Amino acid sequence: MKKNLVIVESPTKAKTIKNFLGAEYTIMSSMGHIRDLPKKVLGVDIKNGFKSSYGVIPAKKKLVAKLKEAYKDSDLVYLATDGDREGEGIAWHVKELLKIPDAKTRRTVFHEITAEAIKQAFKKPVKLNMDLVKAYRVRRALDRVVGYKISPILWKKIASGLSAGRVQSPALKLIVEKEKEIRAFNPVTYWKVAADFEAFGSTLRADLVKAKGEDIKDERVSDESILKDIEKLKGEVFSVKKNALTEKKLSPPMPFTTSTLQQQANTVLGFSSRRTMIVAQQLYEGIDLPEGRTGLITYMRTDSVAVAKQAQTEARKLVESRYGKSFLPEKSPIYKTKSAHSQEAHEAIRPVKVAILPEDIEDNLSGEQFKLYHLIWQRFVASQMNQALSVTRSIRLEKGSYAFKAVASVLKDDGFLALYSERIAADREARGLVQFMEKLAVGSSALLKEIETSEHQTLPPPHYNEASLVKTLEAKGIGRPSTYVSIIETLLRRKYVVRNKRQLLLQDIGEVVSDVLEKHFPMITDYEFTSKLESMLDDVADAKIGEREVLEKFYKKFEVLLEKAKTDMETLKKVTDRKCPWCGTNLVEKYSANGKFLYCGAGYKACVYRVYFSEEGELLPEKKFCPKCGKPMVLRVARRGPFYACSGFPSCKSIVSYGEEKKTAESEPDESD
Repeated sequence: MKKNLVIVESPTKAKTIKNFLGAEYTIMSSMGHIRDLPKKVLGVDIKNGFKSSYGVIPAKKKLVAKLKEAYKDSDLVYLATDGDREGEGIAWHVKELLKIPDAKTRRTVFHEITAEAIKQAFKKPVKLNMDLVKAYRVRRALDRVVGYKISPILWKKIASGLSAGRVQSPALKLIVEKEKEIRAFNPVTYWKVAADFEAFGSTLRADLVKAKGEDIKDERVSDESILKDIEKLKGEVFSVKKNALTEKKLSPPMPFTTSTLQQQANTVLGFSSRRTMIVAQQLYEGIDLPEGRTGLITYMRTDSVAVAKQAQTEARKLVESRYGKSFLPEKSPIYKTKSAHSQEAHEAIRPVKVAILPEDIEDNLSGEQFKLYHLIWQRFVASQMNQALSVTRSIRLEKGSYAFKAVASVLKDDGFLALYSERIAADREARGLVQFMEKLAVGSSALLKEIETSEHQTLPPPHYNEASLVKTLEAKGIGRPSTYVSIIETLLRRKYVVRNKRQLLLQDIGEVVSDVLEKHFPMITDYEFTSKLESMLDDVADAKIGEREVLEKFYKKFEVLLEKAKTDMETLKKVTDRKCPWCGTNLVEKYSANGKFLYCGAGYKACVYRVYFSEEGELLPEKKFCPKCGKPMVLRVARRGPFYACSGFPSCKSIVSYGEEKKTAESEPDESD
């Protein structure tokens, strides 16, 4: 008897699903995409309606053979890849490659990997969504055309190893603009003045908000003469002129989307976007628990904040049992995504079963898995709870033309903040202060005992970190939940930026590339154009526009810029006044994928002198000769740092570490001219 074949894209996902299906199913993994455009050529026939030439990925040939063999012995084929654009693309590639007829094809879509969800999906299979497949094909063709058409020009005009991309380039422009903003910033010195007032046997600290009859904006003193006058107020008695109480409602956060999860995991846990998605995928695809293997969270690539009614019901039961009915709103909240590109058919990222408490399964999870699951569980439960109510006590003390202000807040109703123990602990500590402030009625007096002044400087805008960059990308409609990680990783891999203490710091070569693209390919770096293109991909998925129409509209404008750039783009190479210390010829300034360097203008065969630049200063070469063949050694810089390579490469592949006298290895240099 023939079995039904189930194909998913991940072996971990296959392992989990196997627990929920019977013996009549054979489950295999495609290990991601099995077909793609060829690496060495464009693979998109622009003149023939943008026809794409997909072929088997070389590393997947053996796997494809196994899939074909399994298909021969199967009755039906269930394509159970992820339900987004990429997942639909993988399913389509499998169907095409294995030549599975429609009659034997079953498409199963689910957003959580639990026994109930899987069984339901297999009971009600659907057809392959060819509109979503078309959107995938357009996306792939656009990315290939932009990358393969612009990058060779960059190699010729700037340096080999560089790249441009449809979403990568506008993301890089954001970082460049931020860096220029930081450079243009001029710091301003100001002072903060705080005073300790004594009353009723206790001390209250307040900030200076008025001096010499003038209000002080943001409590920043810019007139240094005020500091001397303030000292004279020590020992003076101030009068309470205002004691006000205000209330503020604090709304619970929405459940996570891919973007907000990456932001929060970066801020709270210190996870990179890539690490967050790796761990989230592990939680989605399945974890071994005492009661069996199951997925713990819903699908992690989503821009929707919608929540299933059943999940809301389960969350309300849990909140009522743990905290009481007063912590619940009358009705379950309905959240709406602000993003214009959101796909509301998907769900937010949430626990598949809110009753699976993080602390109950901590022993079954790695440290990273536990931290991220706790973050997701906490956020989702909080999103279903009542608002918190904060009360703020504000006191203003005055004497003559001077005034100080003290402010303290506590929670009147904990609401959803009951889930956040640190916030509750801080609130309890502040209660004593607020109770003391209540005693300081209008007209009562307080003695100014001490004054503390501190000098500060205004700070420049912060560099982007991964959280703030993802937030900005989402706000501008650049990229999608499935691409945020690849955007950042590409910028890092190309060395356009480096990660330093969570900050993304722009490198010289990144700024050079971005400025060149902004000048010659403005449509590629334009935020609005990129966002509109993303919307057009959504329109393809919704069958509102054809795939060929999108490609033709794009290429008509792109081709004009492309041809112009081939002739107009300047070659970033110039002769300097600096002389080569080895032969006296002028040095030439040029860029490589690792940044700016200088080389001898006499030519590579005549003189191999080079100077590279690092944060520590110039990397100067020494005269060295190959220990194997005797030819001059040339200084190079690769991802692992500087080294000497034999100028006889590729005939001789000897290298010597920078700063060491003798060390050789058979290795091909990573960097080329």
